[in-house]
Amino acid sequence: MTFLKKIIQRTPTLRIAFTHLLGKRRQTLVAMLGVTFGIAVFIFQAGLITGFQTVFIEKTVNTTANIHIYNEAEKNRKSLFEKFDANNNDWVVVYSQKPKDEDPKIKAASEIMKDIERHPLVSGVSPFLGGQAIFRNGISQRAGRIAGIDIRREDQLFNVAQYMKQGDMLKLETTANGVILGSGLADDLGAKLNDKITVISPQGVSLDLTVIGIHESGLVEVDKSRAFVKISTAQKLLNVSGDYITDINIKLNNIDAAEALAKEFEHKYGYRAQDWKEANASIFSVFKVQNMVTYLVIISILIVSGFGIFNIQMMIIYEKLGDIAILKAIGYKDKDIRKIFLTESIVIGIIGGIFGLLLGYVVTLIVGSIPLDVRGFVAIKYLTFNREPIFFIMAFVFGLVATSVAGYLPARKAAKVDPVDIIRGK
Repeated sequence: MTFLKKIIQRTPTLRIAFTHLLGKRRQTLVAMLGVTFGIAVFIFQAGLITGFQTVFIEKTVNTTANIHIYNEAEKNRKSLFEKFDANNNDWVVVYSQKPKDEDPKIKAASEIMKDIERHPLVSGVSPFLGGQAIFRNGISQRAGRIAGIDIRREDQLFNVAQYMKQGDMLKLETTANGVILGSGLADDLGAKLNDKITVISPQGVSLDLTVIGIHESGLVEVDKSRAFVKISTAQKLLNVSGDYITDINIKLNNIDAAEALAKEFEHKYGYRAQDWKEANASIFSVFKVQNMVTYLVIISILIVSGFGIFNIQMMIIYEKLGDIAILKAIGYKDKDIRKIFLTESIVIGIIGGIFGLLLGYVVTLIVGSIPLDVRGFVAIKYLTFNREPIFFIMAFVFGLVATSVAGYLPARKAAKVDPVDIIRGK
């Protein structure tokens, strides 16, 4: 503090600027509080939104495939009318035309998986056989999705063990007709560990399965509908052969390569390959709208703070016209006067910004420690805030720029004051 005082005393423009600010302490405090709350809101609101998005992306990356390969149904299939080559004078009559049944099976799935595993960017590959089913437990009945998996491969890709709420996932290998229920599906059915539930497939196959575990990924809709079984169990339910696979899930060493690699695999194997960003495109579009609204609100708050600084500076200029005339009369130049008033705005921005950073950080700590049970796209127990240093630097710089711009016009006006006109006016 002593060092700072020496600098202020030895620099006339700084000394005058601080004299003005301290002379109007109430107005200076109001301007600083505007900047403080503006930056605190920036940190809280933007940190909350981006923190939630980070949690969603982490859960999506950890619990779903980076690339998903499947046999996509043919689109824009030609009708019989389009295929029939008839003369203009012929009549064509088709009764009860039905769409062609398409088999979602991936042919030579094991060979494709072995080839994918050799790719340097691939960290793991897992087969998958999915299908709709009806789950019954007593009088409770729910529609859901059977997920036939190799549990060890699935754990390698998606850390299944980490998300097990109850039970041991490896029992799926040793238990005949075992099932791991999603937590939401288990709650809806009222099912607990070791309960017997009945699963009925669209093919009419009914199996009694033993609940050997309950899984909670944190993705609410997934946990309310998904049940893991062995691939062989899923094949029995869906009444298909032992080599029947509908999907191949892939985990990468670098998720940023997912889009380019998906195109490569699609071209190479002839099956649809969808990267994780494309699969969640609708969610990411919501995030874009959230970010836009958030930053518009923050910018609006800082603009209001800027107007407050602008008004205070203009009031100081009108009240200090006599001082400005004296300063110019004793040799101060226009740039010196401009520097004085611009310094005042920057000081307000710096001090207000520092307190804003502290306030924003403390508020995020307090709110982030409050237990919540939030269930939207994902289930979270505590709000997560983005507290990366670069984020605080951006908030501070943004607030400082806003205050500097707000102070520039008054500083420019002060520099143009004619001391002769002021003295004559007095």
